[in-house]
Amino acid sequence: MRVGSVRELKQLSFWTRVLGWLSIVGWIIFIAALVVYHYARPEHDTLLTEIFGISVRDYWHITLGELFIVLLMFGLLISLIAFTINLVLFSQNRQHLWLNNLILIFTCVGGLALYFLTTV
Repeated sequence: MRVGSVRELKQLSFWTRVLGWLSIVGWIIFIAALVVYHYARPEHDTLLTEIFGISVRDYWHITLGELFIVLLMFGLLISLIAFTINLVLFSQNRQHLWLNNLILIFTCVGGLALYFLTTV
């Protein structure tokens, strides 16, 4: 049997497929949080804004900031669930650990820290 064949994909366990879908959903939520972050963060003061006297927003947009926090929390929850499933599968079947879930956990925690440290 060829590696990555259709027959091999059909033999994957239910929890391995759930783990894959949770990883994909977690990263999609994180990308959505990055888009919301772009519009919610304070604007940077540049040379052109100083020359032309354009006012910039130096505070977080309240509604989008809350949406950013909700998306990051939801992404963190999904990645923690996926990481827990991964640990259970690894201890039972000696499958490989998925590092993308661990990376997603750290980036979500970092995003939450960024928000809470810059709003103080």
